[in-house]
Amino acid sequence: MSNAPAVQPIPLQEGGIPVADDPVILGFGIVYLFVVMLIGVWGWMRTNSTSDFLITGKNVGTWVLALTAFSVIQSGFGFVGGPELVYSFGTTALWIFFTAPLGFLLTWVVLAKRMRLMADVRNVLTLADAMYARYESDTVRGLTGLAVIIGVVAYLATNLAALQFVMRAIFGIPVIWGLLGGALILLLYSMLGGMIAGVWTDFLQAITMIVGAGFVFAYAISFGGGMGTISRNLASADPNLVSPFGAMGSASAAVLVAIAWWILFSVGAAGQPHLITKFYMSRNMTILKWGAPIAAISYAISSLIAFSAGLSMRSMVEAGEIGETFAASEVGPVFVLEYTPSVVAGLILAALLAAIMSTSDSFLNIGAAAASRDIPRALGHPIKDDQTELRVTQGALAGLTILSTGVVYYSDALVGILGTIGWGFFAAAFVPVVVFGLNWKGATKEGAIVALVAGLGINIVFSAVPMALEVAGFDGLAASIMWWYPYPDVFPVGTVALLVATALFVGVSVYVQTVAADRSVPTDLHALLER
Repeated sequence: MSNAPAVQPIPLQEGGIPVADDPVILGFGIVYLFVVMLIGVWGWMRTNSTSDFLITGKNVGTWVLALTAFSVIQSGFGFVGGPELVYSFGTTALWIFFTAPLGFLLTWVVLAKRMRLMADVRNVLTLADAMYARYESDTVRGLTGLAVIIGVVAYLATNLAALQFVMRAIFGIPVIWGLLGGALILLLYSMLGGMIAGVWTDFLQAITMIVGAGFVFAYAISFGGGMGTISRNLASADPNLVSPFGAMGSASAAVLVAIAWWILFSVGAAGQPHLITKFYMSRNMTILKWGAPIAAISYAISSLIAFSAGLSMRSMVEAGEIGETFAASEVGPVFVLEYTPSVVAGLILAALLAAIMSTSDSFLNIGAAAASRDIPRALGHPIKDDQTELRVTQGALAGLTILSTGVVYYSDALVGILGTIGWGFFAAAFVPVVVFGLNWKGATKEGAIVALVAGLGINIVFSAVPMALEVAGFDGLAASIMWWYPYPDVFPVGTVALLVATALFVGVSVYVQTVAADRSVPTDLHALLER
């Protein structure tokens, strides 16, 4: 009989989260939620098929596609998780924000045209559809769907964790009601509008976040007394806070860890299904040309919020100018509400509401499609009626929302950490099978299966399981598992999983090609692989 303590609901923190109590900010929040729901209703009126619900019928232009791609990567992680990581680890955390824009460029080069051409060659609506077309394997399709569901839960939890703070900040409600109420609004919005609503909400919030980031950056730097003062305050308190590698362990491991973060957040971008499936929606292939620089520059500008707010707030705390009455995950909302004008705060918080709604909608759509379309087809029991498949997809949204809400409620993991776990799941599972699969004729289904199993397995064993055990009170067992992890704690598990999965994918594919010379790419995909 187990002696482990009974799991008790973790009371969600409220003490350090400020409440706006400002009619301007409240007005922004109400208007933005109203606009978002109107977009959802509009999307519902335009949704007649599963294709409409999942990929908007291939009618998205350059600017909308690029800004949507940027915003689904930034979302609640950029506003809550970003300042949180910078506040906690200083300039070391900037490796994420400096490398992520490179990921857009890489992703566009290796996947944009190929994914869009795939949508013309085959009737693909999901990432698993494309992987089935490439490898002609139901096992690959099923593992892809499973990986999507697992990653979606972690990523969606990230956005719901951010949403609970924003709902409290704007409307003054307890955090638990911010979580439950926000999840309910999100579910209604997603079931109504599908990807059509998500794309246009993404576009609206992307523009708002870019404009708002400029204002926040100016106010944050001024609040901290300029970069010189900020740097001196941080260096006086702890030189590691202004070191590019300071929070990454010993000097001997610092460069290695920095490279690991670079790989995860630049190369790993090409494995994010909520980003790469957006290429299906492009009106045609010619408009993809300028998408990469637009998305990369937009992300870089929006990251100024995390950079400036995180460093400035930590600097003022270390200098004794303000008291640390807040948790690291509350730095973004605290700064915006207490140290910027009402109009700026209202603009940023309202845009964040839209960001969370639209990004979460993307996650819910790909996750629900995996549950209702990809896995049933992999098991040989596809839903043949399109309207039935659409309704089942919408029903699966509810299950994923409830599951992710439970993760947030029972876990006290940082928003930023949840975000990196979700990113790592997707990167390890999909960079090898998608990037290599659509660029290398030698890729095989056996290599894809091994890579998917390895990428998922490493992330589950060293990321998901230890976190779940700690939440359940089994800290000792979690520590025992992590004892087998051969790298420092700051070395991201997702990078290890990505590198191992890639090596196995290439190795197994090369071996299979040597013993089975008749392996060939499907005829209709030859042109895709030659681009």
